[in-house]
Amino acid sequence: MPEINKSQAIRDFYKANPKAKTSEVVDALAKKAITVTTGLVTNVKSTHNKRQAAKRAAKGRVAVAKSTDKRPEISKTQAVKDFYKKNPKASNQEGVDALAKEGITISTNYISNIKSNRKKRRKVVKAAVATGEIGISEIKSALTFIKDVGSVAAAKQALAAAEEIRKIV
Repeated sequence: MPEINKSQAIRDFYKANPKAKTSEVVDALAKKAITVTTGLVTNVKSTHNKRQAAKRAAKGRVAVAKSTDKRPEISKTQAVKDFYKKNPKASNQEGVDALAKEGITISTNYISNIKSNRKKRRKVVKAAVATGEIGISEIKSALTFIKDVGSVAAAKQALAAAEEIRKIV
């Protein structure tokens, strides 16, 4: 008996039944002794829909929606941070409304979480600066350094190596 291409079977079923739900496809193919998962059906249908949208766009009828494969130019979190740098006194709802105009959909709770995290970070920085040993610029440099090397552990190793080199030189 020849092996059945499950993806092709799904495409054929959707061709005959374009409005069929995923579960209907799984059940109908099971009756034909073709076992498929809902994930495979969803994948095949999604790929098919993307191809059809691209074909329509090529003909100039409908613009293709922005691909979900690419990350947006700016993250939602960064958009919120940028908005509140410019508008520090704005309410959470004002932030939601302003970002909605830019096509970014978020909730007031999301904004509240981001603002809360910024406040926590500020408290930690102020506490470190209050000891008088280091300043904000040093903390920012240290954070950049940690980000560059990947982790605090890697930063400590790099600093230990730098200290050894300094002793030799």
